[in-house]
Amino acid sequence: MPIDVESNQWDKSKQIDILEVEIERYLQKNSEAAYKLSEITEHLAAEKPEVFPESLLTEGDSARLSRTVLVASRLEKLAWHERIEARSLDNRLYYTDREGGQFPIAEVERNIPNRFIDLEQKIEEVDDQLRAIQRLLQDLEEVPADFDLQ
Repeated sequence: MPIDVESNQWDKSKQIDILEVEIERYLQKNSEAAYKLSEITEHLAAEKPEVFPESLLTEGDSARLSRTVLVASRLEKLAWHERIEARSLDNRLYYTDREGGQFPIAEVERNIPNRFIDLEQKIEEVDDQLRAIQRLLQDLEEVPADFDLQ
């Protein structure tokens, strides 16, 4: 059943970046080697073209450069979160899989927005409960003397 993209359910769902997922998957599967940005981009364009917008799958320098920029931005994020490793060899950057923990600041960057989302949801729930109580009170003609709002 389709989900309305204007719905609360859609707004609160997590977005998945399939390009980032495929980059990480490629490096994990080939963890015995390190790859240049161009090698990763060319592999994805050839083997997983669905990770790019259709308009960037054409031949030409502009489309190739745009694909490269998209991959580079995801590699930067993955390196920041220490999910991949980047090293400079022979004046070129190479990327490979990295096992291990996450960089503490990256963890904060990921967790703090989730905490705010949780707080917003709790505030909305309390607000809904308060409105329901207000409606009930308005429906009562007389409030019993022993009624305690606390």
